[in-house]
Amino acid sequence: MLTMDYRYVDNLSADQVMENDLVQIAGEIVQIIEIQSTKNGYIFTYQNEFGEKEVDEFSDDVIFKLFV
Repeated sequence: MLTMDYRYVDNLSADQVMENDLVQIAGEIVQIIEIQSTKNGYIFTYQNEFGEKEVDEFSDDVIFKLFV
């Protein structure tokens, strides 16, 4: 993922996020790599602009900012 200017376009709930979406997590715009559904929400694997990957779990009611 290259460093560039991003434009905020919408809010998405956790169940609306798709792989390859650019969303804001913990104040950082990241690319979603993989999504796994769990009993209590979703597990997202994502990477930041430096290629660092992280895995985190989110409940159904979390709202994410979508960027393009």
